[in-house]
Amino acid sequence: MGGIKENLRRNISNIPGWRTNRKILVIESDDWGSVRIRDKAAYTALKNKGLNVDSIHYDSVESLESNEDLEMLFDLLQSFKDKNGKHPVFTPMCIMGNPDFEKIKAIDYQQYYFQPLHETLKEFPNSNRVLELWKKGFEQNIFVPEIHGREHFNVRRYMKILHSHEGKEGLRYALEHHSAGPSAYKGIDYPNYLGALHPEPKDEIPELHRHVLEAGKLFKEYMGYQPRVFIAPNAEEPKELESSLNEIGVKYLTRSKKRIYPLGDGQFAKEWNFVGQRNELDQTILNRNAFFEPVCFGEHEHITDWVESCSKEIETAFRWKKPAVISSHRVNYVGSISPENREKGLKELKRLLTQVLKKWPEVEFMSSYELGQVIRS
Repeated sequence: MGGIKENLRRNISNIPGWRTNRKILVIESDDWGSVRIRDKAAYTALKNKGLNVDSIHYDSVESLESNEDLEMLFDLLQSFKDKNGKHPVFTPMCIMGNPDFEKIKAIDYQQYYFQPLHETLKEFPNSNRVLELWKKGFEQNIFVPEIHGREHFNVRRYMKILHSHEGKEGLRYALEHHSAGPSAYKGIDYPNYLGALHPEPKDEIPELHRHVLEAGKLFKEYMGYQPRVFIAPNAEEPKELESSLNEIGVKYLTRSKKRIYPLGDGQFAKEWNFVGQRNELDQTILNRNAFFEPVCFGEHEHITDWVESCSKEIETAFRWKKPAVISSHRVNYVGSISPENREKGLKELKRLLTQVLKKWPEVEFMSSYELGQVIRS
């Protein structure tokens, strides 16, 4: 019965919004540029300390992408072509930096310091060409970076945990190992601190506005163009930040169809978003309607074959004349902590792309920005 209800929900949710007879496929991939767990040694240390790093895939196998991760992904993408001779395109949603762990520790966790991505990369010898490879992927139109945020942490919440939470010892230990992400320490749960642009008090919103502007400035420095597409990291952003995003160049917002967003001070509002819809600032809404997370475990254990599951979602999108926009996080394609993780992710991606081209030979691969341009045209 659950499967029937889910299938019905997917079909109904694809009905409203912009339509096309073209079979357009987009792959959006979040979290590129964020550190998460530094390396295998850090993972082992955190696990032994009592942090729950073995409970979800992000804390078990995800670290900053390496040169090799990107090169192997690029090689795979370039081995496929659509009917127009175009390769599949990743739209990585990129983080512009991380906490400056050493500076925060040096002043006894009393103040937050931000570390721009180019400084973070200096600490990872196997990632020394990441920004160069981002640009190369853009030039080849197989890896087209867009903006995810300044860092993947809500600064106020993160610092509050480090300063006074009953589980502060655990998160401080993670910080000392240049890692973040665990949600519990020896059975003590942390409040969600990964939703970088999700405020608690209303007076936090102006601070988040500054973070967006700083992220946009760094993105332009790194990539040579303004970001055009945005999705919030982990949790929804307040409505006020649409103007901040517009200011840095963002014209396309990837949004949940049913969006519950914060007003601040514990208040929330709800809105419905459908592909092609425009807001007051003339920013165009994009929706994800397919999911491909082949290395995931925990909440997704009921999915035994991600290729089949994702293919059915693509089929539903095409049935209702919608572009298929796939969500597939970075964790599926990194191998610094576990090379087997990257091997599995790439193997399954190859299987998915093979099946897509076989089932829909008329498919067209696009970036999120290209899809947005088609919708607006």
